[in-house]
Amino acid sequence: MTTTDRTLTPGAPTGIADDIRDHGYAIVQTRMERIPGLIKGLRCQEPDGCTRPATLATLAVEEVADDNDVLGLFLTKAPDGLPLCIPVCDEHRCEASQDLYRELTGRTRPDGIRAFDFPGQHLNWH
Repeated sequence: MTTTDRTLTPGAPTGIADDIRDHGYAIVQTRMERIPGLIKGLRCQEPDGCTRPATLATLAVEEVADDNDVLGLFLTKAPDGLPLCIPVCDEHRCEASQDLYRELTGRTRPDGIRAFDFPGQHLNWH
């Protein structure tokens, strides 16, 4: 299978909401250091046996809330209640967004879905 090129779209709530409406989920990829609750020092989780340090976290968003210009993301959660997250190295960022979408839907990620980033912002979850 070939993967499509990743389109980096600075976080625009409208774009995320459009992807959720059109595809069921929006994909967010952000630097590992922007998520304080994430365990540091993880290795790339791509199943091909990559041993590089993970630099990106790939997450799925199922709903957004924009309350007084504060963007709230409702992240898709794993059975343990934590946000579903695939940590990967820069080289495997496209595969991670494909893998996460396939895990959630059982389908190949459509060409139109984007990978969003929020430069300079940190993501916190509870």
